[in-house]
Amino acid sequence: MRTHPRTRWTAPVLAVTAVLLASAAVPASAATTTALGSPQVVPIPDSQVRWYANDSTFPYLPNATGTANLTFWVDGVNYRSTGQTLDTMSPVNPTTAVLSAGPKGSFDGNGAWLFQAVRDPEDPSGAIYGFYHAEDHIFADGVTGYEYNSTGLAVSTDDGVTWTKEGQIIGTPQPQTAQNGGHEINSVVYDPINKRWLGIGHGIAYASTDPGAAPGTWKGWDGSAFTVSMPSTSTDAGKTKPLSSLGSNISDCDLTWNTYLGKFVLVYKNWGDNTHVYMKTSTDGITWGAATTLLTAAAGKTVGYPQLIGTSSSVAGQQATLVYEQWPSTTGRNRDMVERTVQFTTG
Repeated sequence: MRTHPRTRWTAPVLAVTAVLLASAAVPASAATTTALGSPQVVPIPDSQVRWYANDSTFPYLPNATGTANLTFWVDGVNYRSTGQTLDTMSPVNPTTAVLSAGPKGSFDGNGAWLFQAVRDPEDPSGAIYGFYHAEDHIFADGVTGYEYNSTGLAVSTDDGVTWTKEGQIIGTPQPQTAQNGGHEINSVVYDPINKRWLGIGHGIAYASTDPGAAPGTWKGWDGSAFTVSMPSTSTDAGKTKPLSSLGSNISDCDLTWNTYLGKFVLVYKNWGDNTHVYMKTSTDGITWGAATTLLTAAAGKTVGYPQLIGTSSSVAGQQATLVYEQWPSTTGRNRDMVERTVQFTTG
């Protein structure tokens, strides 16, 4: 995955649950400031994904009974573990990958990277909808070394132990000539105000009003509305447009719904900038406010795949956790996973 070398502090994630649920939404017009806690390297359970801390943003959510949390470790294949906090995850269970690449030549034939998992919006203990980055490296001209990216949907009814692939939800036809490209979502949440799924990929917004986020129900933003059917045809491939308040310079990004702010929060990087993480907020997911700098990397460090985690990787509140990958490593892995508390304040 080349959005970056596929790229993620101190408070336990479950410990903030009561704070998040008790937080009252603030007026939409209030200014937002943030305070970061000290950085802390996250211990990663041993698995087949040994070289990376994580090669993507990753799903984190309560289990079906609310007694622990689920985390998925991601590098083209996906492993599952459980624990009370991100810092206390047990060894992966099952020991085999729970989601892997599809057949060679398929849209996900060269890897599947779960970047988000969300419970059924109508049943908090029900099915999990897993959204994954998909890669296809096989082109008609036989040239290698390139990847074509899209987004797939998988569904789990047993707390992420097994997954059923539903198909491609975002994509555009692969060209005959090998090249890097494609259309994809980088992050997706359920929009509780408009009762729809909302995703953003490289500044372009996508939405589905189907509760199950099914393939064939997604539309891309055309500059003024969601009208471009996804996956697109060759004719429609160029009709999607970045949101004017985001632009097309966004690389890694993560979208959450913030119950304290009553807004969407987007944390992201810009193409070519591996030392800063920026943040914007929006009341509707379409019109975004001015950017603020959430994080500047320490001297000699680069960062990638930033995301916010609260009660889950899609919902946060007044206190959350910023998680990101950082280079060079201090753990013997290719990279470190670092976490820092984030405190939101309005006024």
